[in-house]
Amino acid sequence: MSKLIIETTNQAQLLTLNRPETKNAFDAELWSLFRDALNHASQDPEIHSVIVTGSGNTFSSGVDLASMVGDGGSNYEEPFETCIDALINFTKPLIAAVDGIAIGGGATILLHFDAVFIAPTARIKYPFSDLGLAPEVGSSLLLFESLGYQKAAQLLFDADWISGEDYFQLGLARYAGSDFAEQAFAYARKLNEQSLASIIETKAILKSFNADAIAEARKLETTAMKKLYGSEDNLKAVEKFFTRKGSPDAV
Repeated sequence: MSKLIIETTNQAQLLTLNRPETKNAFDAELWSLFRDALNHASQDPEIHSVIVTGSGNTFSSGVDLASMVGDGGSNYEEPFETCIDALINFTKPLIAAVDGIAIGGGATILLHFDAVFIAPTARIKYPFSDLGLAPEVGSSLLLFESLGYQKAAQLLFDADWISGEDYFQLGLARYAGSDFAEQAFAYARKLNEQSLASIIETKAILKSFNADAIAEARKLETTAMKKLYGSEDNLKAVEKFFTRKGSPDAV
């Protein structure tokens, strides 16, 4: 079965991250599939909105560390970067329906969605200090813009779990409730009744205000990531990750 399930109903396309054995972790292939689906939906006049969710009652555990360790990350960078480009440049409404965990890349991508609907019991984590790495996907800037310096620093320095309800209270989600998925689809239906041309133009305007800043943040994050990846702290953190995989917080 495909690592990304694509279903379209009434002008809304559902993309389901589908690697339940890894809690929907992104490997190079899944980044590529996600990128291609976003680019196709952006150009397809029959698709007015896209909803992204995960299989197995979880969103995504982020980067598949096992796949990166296996090839040293050499096959990972291009599909990852081009997928983030597709995500940032997606022209139409992009909606997330989040359950279970969203960690690392599974959390940072949510900052680029137009609306996030989340289960109050979901758990979100920015684990970069745990892994001896830097933030990614422009998350440093987006958290700073949304929350201010101290709160952004808290989330990135502490790497603590955030409940779906707390994520909503921070203003990072549009809705938190047990019916989060139904609400996400209802919102897509509402937007499908609006003028798509108007939404596309409005989204482009809103995105333009910090486009240069996001590009600069990604450059700074990439430089820091390359500096830290493979460092002593990073290698120790990855080793610790693989030895604790049976613990409740392990992903």
